[in-house]
Amino acid sequence: MMQSAALVVFILALLVTGVLGTETGLLFFWPGAALLGVAGLLATLKWRLRVLFPPSDVCLATVLLFASYTLGRALMSPVAAYAREDVVILLGCLVTYVLTVTAASHPRWRIALVGCLLVLVLGNLAVGSVHLSGNWSFHILPTFLRGSEAGRIGGFYVNPNHLAAFLSFALFLSLGWLCFGRGGAALKLLLGFLIVAMAVGMSLTVSRGALIGLAAGGLVYAVLALWIVWQTQRHFFWSLLGGAVVLSVLGGAVLWKVNDEYLRQRIENNSMTDDIRFGIWDTALGQFQQAPLLGEGARMFYDGGIKYRSAMISSWSPEPMFAHSEPLQLLSDYGIVGATLLLIMVLAHGLNALRFLRWFVREKFILTGRVLSMNLALCLGALSALVATLVHSVFEFHYHVPATAMGGALILGLLANPGFETMQRPLMRVLGVRIATKLALGCSACALLAGFWIIGRGDYALVQARLAEARKDPQAYAMHLDEAAQLDASNGEVFYLRGLMKLDAPSTPDEKQSKVTITEAIEDLQKATALNPYNYLYHLALADGLDAVGRYDEALKSIENALVAAPYHEESRLALGVHWHRLSRWKEAEKAYLWASTARAMNKQGVANWYTSYQLMLKHAALSRGQKP
Repeated sequence: MMQSAALVVFILALLVTGVLGTETGLLFFWPGAALLGVAGLLATLKWRLRVLFPPSDVCLATVLLFASYTLGRALMSPVAAYAREDVVILLGCLVTYVLTVTAASHPRWRIALVGCLLVLVLGNLAVGSVHLSGNWSFHILPTFLRGSEAGRIGGFYVNPNHLAAFLSFALFLSLGWLCFGRGGAALKLLLGFLIVAMAVGMSLTVSRGALIGLAAGGLVYAVLALWIVWQTQRHFFWSLLGGAVVLSVLGGAVLWKVNDEYLRQRIENNSMTDDIRFGIWDTALGQFQQAPLLGEGARMFYDGGIKYRSAMISSWSPEPMFAHSEPLQLLSDYGIVGATLLLIMVLAHGLNALRFLRWFVREKFILTGRVLSMNLALCLGALSALVATLVHSVFEFHYHVPATAMGGALILGLLANPGFETMQRPLMRVLGVRIATKLALGCSACALLAGFWIIGRGDYALVQARLAEARKDPQAYAMHLDEAAQLDASNGEVFYLRGLMKLDAPSTPDEKQSKVTITEAIEDLQKATALNPYNYLYHLALADGLDAVGRYDEALKSIENALVAAPYHEESRLALGVHWHRLSRWKEAEKAYLWASTARAMNKQGVANWYTSYQLMLKHAALSRGQKP
């Protein structure tokens, strides 16, 4: 009963995560994370889980090695608020993987997992149809808007590329079930319809990387499926080969026609030769070269995208939050060690799946004479999905999104325990790995529940503060920021926002009270810079506060810190000019303003920039002539 309860909660967690955990942040993932924690804890308390098929100890060992390194590197990362985003997603993936490998090894539960994915597919396509009707900003939560560009459906996801990544998981698992799984004609017809709908949905996301991944996964699926047919039902081989070729040509033509106009327009407006990704990749390589072995730390590309900004990026382009390439992001954040461990893990799972396919046609088929098998279907589909998502990940960052990360963990779990039965050569055992896996499940589950209670409430208070700010409710804004600071004292963003609020507070006739408010703002901003010394905006806000109370040397030092964090940004150079401007040191101010005019990253239109500040300085300098300095 406890194992069944754990699996029911696990499926519910996947559903909740698939609907809400569709952004790179943790806010909407916390409900799913809590459910994953409950499911993992129930399974751990059961301890001796009923596992129908033996998992690969080698696969379990590689996952534990990769998870141990990435968790350790994340916990030792410079900015705790950045690192915990990776930590929580990784813990959720670990729970998903272990439960898929162990408690959900029975075909009945695996069918339930695929059914869960198909329910999410229907939900995503339904929301995508709302987007396609012209309401491109529609979000399932009424107080939020989807910020993606028009013309590309996103389903529950803000980023259309991430929807395409999720659909590729479900598509290949469904394709495996359709061709090699068991079920009646009605079920197979439904699966065929959903596969076509998912393919059309992927094309409507206009994700070029996902379509390339779809082609790669489809090629792998076709080759392996035809090899299985050749080994087991050779008399059907040539007719199936001809049908597969015709179906592929027709399917490709339909997908191209569905999105012909918009895809052509996107390629013309954003061709591969001038794609911003090349500049972002150059930035990621620049960050990687600073710490090639271990990387700079979890999600440090947030600031690395600023500090190492490539000259290939347009001066008006916003700062990249991610490297738009999971391999490059992994190298910059976790170094060569992390990339090597990931490669070993992926190869171990892929080879285990290939070994299962070989065992199925060489041993099991000889005994049973039957090809239709859910284990075979899901193994083939999962292996093809793995290839598709790896190719797609070269161009995107969908494994920084909880929902797609859980999907990837589910795929690996299916490959780690594809359903071996009696074998001539048993799987190799690794001493202690199964005990370590159970302990990892329990620790991950407890950590997720603790994170939900401690960090999750802080995240909720912070978003409530942002909503209050949008409503122009300063009292609620201040109250929620205070609450967030009490709940989560490790998040520099909370203290930065509270410090800004106090700096921007209306001045009062009481000079003593004004000075106290500014002093409190300085304390908050100093705390923010201590928690995250890599964010240049924190240093610039602190410099403003220090200038306001006459601590000019400290203000200059804070500006210098901002210039180290953002050496190519107009904002940090402009702050230096403003500092000298305040002190009426016109030559130094002029030099700084003109230096800001050569920055690689310029301020957005409509905000203060070097030119307007320089003009103002010239007026002030003219007015000061004949007066004492």
